[in-house]
Amino acid sequence: MIWLGRICTGLVFLFSLMMAGMAFVSPDRMAETLGLGAVTGLGQNTVRADMGAFFLASVIGAGGALFKGRITWLWLPIMLYGLAVTGRFLGLVVSGVPEGVAQPIIIELVIVALSVIGLRFSRPN
Repeated sequence: MIWLGRICTGLVFLFSLMMAGMAFVSPDRMAETLGLGAVTGLGQNTVRADMGAFFLASVIGAGGALFKGRITWLWLPIMLYGLAVTGRFLGLVVSGVPEGVAQPIIIELVIVALSVIGLRFSRPN
């Protein structure tokens, strides 16, 4: 079962790495992907800084668990993506249901689930 935990952790690592890379290399594309619309110079800087930091922190947590055996570091992506889902649900309550909101909610819930599975099954019995 350790391999199940490692595979799940690896998927969290790869997804977060891809998203962090997009935030740093192509903030316009990242903004479009996230539905942020037209992005000014300040907006590009904000996407790089804030979104890049969010995803890079998840990379560090999953990477520490995957490559250094620091399994408790998986709490980092669990908290980050869990708080993102919480914010999405709060947005649904406050602002209603925007078009396309289901996809990011599902992705974030899957990342939380993969991280929890990684946390549970990466430990030797």
